[in-house]
Amino acid sequence: MKKDSVDEAIDLYVTERMAKGKDTASSHFLACIYLKQQRWEIAEYLQRICGMTRYYIDLATVTRNPFKGPEIAWLGTMVCLAAYAVMLVSLEEQRTLGILLLSGVLVNASYLMRRVANKWCELHVMVAIYDEIVQITEHELESMA
Repeated sequence: MKKDSVDEAIDLYVTERMAKGKDTASSHFLACIYLKQQRWEIAEYLQRICGMTRYYIDLATVTRNPFKGPEIAWLGTMVCLAAYAVMLVSLEEQRTLGILLLSGVLVNASYLMRRVANKWCELHVMVAIYDEIVQITEHELESMA
């Protein structure tokens, strides 16, 4: 039993869950587990899936802040450019350049906010799906005992 097969089972559930819904994904997930593993390996395999999924949940909660990636550097750069653009707008000879620079900063800021919101939503959805996997594997382990 390898880590790749555990990740494959988790990925199977996530892709099925996104496409077809919880019931179909759950039945395919369990069928995949029971078809690929020997009878005596199923409990250990389910425990590994549960452990790996909990690890993914912990990892996702650590990185839950959407500004922990390159987005914070991008935001800082946009703030500096906006301050420079405002300074250019105040100068008569550089007003056109300042307006163009400020409009570019506003466009990039709106794109950044949309990207951060999408990243945040996707992260919460993935945590919820991983939580479903934990519930399914724990319920299956309880039914086996």
